Parts: sequence; structure tokens; C-alpha cells
Amino acid sequence: MYKEKYTFIVCDVPDKEELVCQVLYKNKFLVEISAEKPHQYVIQFYNKRDENYWEFPYDEAMDVLEEAKTRLTKYQRTQEEQAEYDAEQKAQETWKPTPEETAEYERKMDEQRKKYYG
Repeated sequence: MYKEKYTFIVCDVPDKEELVCQVLYKNKFLVEISAEKPHQYVIQFYNKRDENYWEFPYDEAMDVLEEAKTRLTKYQRTQEEQAEYDAEQKAQETWKPTPEETAEYERKMDEQRKKYYG
């Protein structure tokens, strides 16, 4: 079966805010699918160094792309979750901790540092 030739990696990359699904073909980078806006997918194809393009049977390529999209979709927020996340982000933009909250945060961080680093 042709799917054994493909590897799917859902990961965080430095140039994107959201997760991506990278698809490798025979351990070489082929395509990256991202959704910077929820459920609006963008596909980036990558060429092999010694050739201008890779050619695949259409049905095989569509199956592979659909598999990558399915795997990435599992990590997408629902519209309700996205609205909640956006509201939390907006609230954090204007949050000003009190001196007591800052002191409590610093105390907890000191505990963590001592626990993990001695």
C-alpha cells in the first residue's frame, strides 16, 4: 500500500502561530498544511533539490492530503473554543496584576525552581 511511503507530523513551527501537518514522502519533505485561521487550510508544496517537481497519481495525492488535513483538524479549536480563547487573549492584554498577585506568582515560581533545579 502506498501510505507506508508517507510520514505525517503534526507540529509547531517557528514561522506559524498555529500547528501544521508536515507530510514526508520517503523521508523527504513534501508538503505542509496549515490553518492560521481556523478551518481555512493552506498547502505549501516543496520541491526536491534535483528536480522541479514531484508527480503523483491524483487519487494518491488527494488521499495523502486528506489524511494530513484530518490529522491536523483533530487539533483545531471549535468555533466556541476559538471565541473563548480570543476572549481570554483580549482579557490578558489589559490585565494588570496587583502587587499581591505578583508576589504570589514569584513565590510559586521560586518553589518550582527549587523543586526542579535544587
